Amino acid sequence: MLSLIIFGAILGVSFYYRTTNIWMLKNLGDGFLKRTEGLRPIILGAFNRMENEKNIKGDYAVIQYLSHIFDNQKLYCISKSNDDDKPLITTGLIQRIHKGKRSMNDICSWSSHLAECQIVSSNLNYITLSTSSDIKEIKNGMKILLEPPVIRQVKEPLVVCIAPMYIYTEWQIMLTGIESWLPLGATKIIIPIQSVSNTVMNILKRYEREQKVILRYWPKWPVMNDINPNGLVLSWGIEESHVNCLHFAKSFAELIAFSDIDDIFIPVNPMNAKPGYNLNLLHSLFEEHPQAGTLLFEHRDTQLQLPKKTSKEKTLNDFNFDFLQNTKVKQSCRVWRMKTRVVVNASRVDTVNMHESGINRFGYTQVRLPCRQAHFYHLRHSYRNLPSQSSDRVNMSTIVSLLNNQFKHRLSTTLSTISNLPISESLLDTFRDFDECVKAVNKEHFTLKVSRCMTPSACFARPPSSNMNCTAATTDYSFARIGADFISAPGIYKFIPSSDCDAPIPKYTTGNSFYLP
Repeated sequence: MLSLIIFGAILGVSFYYRTTNIWMLKNLGDGFLKRTEGLRPIILGAFNRMENEKNIKGDYAVIQYLSHIFDNQKLYCISKSNDDDKPLITTGLIQRIHKGKRSMNDICSWSSHLAECQIVSSNLNYITLSTSSDIKEIKNGMKILLEPPVIRQVKEPLVVCIAPMYIYTEWQIMLTGIESWLPLGATKIIIPIQSVSNTVMNILKRYEREQKVILRYWPKWPVMNDINPNGLVLSWGIEESHVNCLHFAKSFAELIAFSDIDDIFIPVNPMNAKPGYNLNLLHSLFEEHPQAGTLLFEHRDTQLQLPKKTSKEKTLNDFNFDFLQNTKVKQSCRVWRMKTRVVVNASRVDTVNMHESGINRFGYTQVRLPCRQAHFYHLRHSYRNLPSQSSDRVNMSTIVSLLNNQFKHRLSTTLSTISNLPISESLLDTFRDFDECVKAVNKEHFTLKVSRCMTPSACFARPPSSNMNCTAATTDYSFARIGADFISAPGIYKFIPSSDCDAPIPKYTTGNSFYLP
């Protein structure tokens, strides 16, 4: 009987191995496995908390990072004054920048967060981040450089944070945006760049030398082993960029406006425009609303008609703002709520969203202002919803005169070295493709089939012609593995030539594990 059992067992094993190979065994094993993944934060920036924003003693760091919204967030800061000192390990207080916005869905499944934690000193060059408070795991943490604050004796009265620039930036619209903000009261314009044409970059570099513009790097984020976060945030990460700009500018700005390059804050009646108008208006509005951390201004859509194409080569010397005389109304002020743009008192808020405030500090609130009191003009060059022939023209003659006089001076100073160089024509056909895509996506929003998170990543734009040279921001990433978690951080930022006018996906170049995040 025993011999029969042994024979049966051998026969069964032989038959099993004869009919089942090792790959099938692995496949069978997969049926008993469950996928688990740890935290995978991507660091976007690290800043010191400003002295005038503290309500308790101590020094604090604010870390901005990107992560999956459904993760159970945790982050620990490790800092020490000297290498021989015992490290201070503190738990980060974490808040999502949307503060609940879109928290009911996973369409925008990645989002920026802020972690604030105490550090030993505000004079540190770096801190170490970990997802574990275990002293044994600290050695595996990620060193993060703290961005040194820009301290000025007198703060800038009004700083403008522009949404990141991509290939779609049109140089004439860009000049209109910059030259409109400056005379009306803005003292600095901060522009993050992911990819731009060399024409746009060449112009921006001249404004940067004159300290009118601050250029910031805004490269794409690294692709994980199973997911691409670049397509899973709202509108290409505009809110992440605004929050990053806010914390960069807090140290030297009194008021900060957040806008697209074609959204311009000009008087309700443009005929009232004069130097410093915006700054005086904003000061009076904050005095009228002393509890306000954020002022929300509505859009008024207008149709910007760019100059007609000519056969001859164009230079900056040929450019002026007379085309603004053709501006028409698309949407007037209405009773129902419109999209808004945001202006903040820099020390009173920690986050801003695309069209509203995020986290207000110390009990300050957001105040929505009526359209009749002040609003933004959205000078959009769009191929959809064109105004009718009978639409009201916007009398921009005062603005035109102000901008033309200022730009004439600019051509002999800031832009003198490039004023006679030929300028590449803007690729408006590429904008047409993108506009048609956005139009289709907007229609589908109301069918509950798509989300705004899909807009930029799903829309196709024709590649530019071969004679259009471009510049893109890039960096390398490093990662630290702590248990099952990974922390990713950027290295040195730089601008590189781009043949297709798109920024490259950053690569991981260093890490402490053979696994990628």
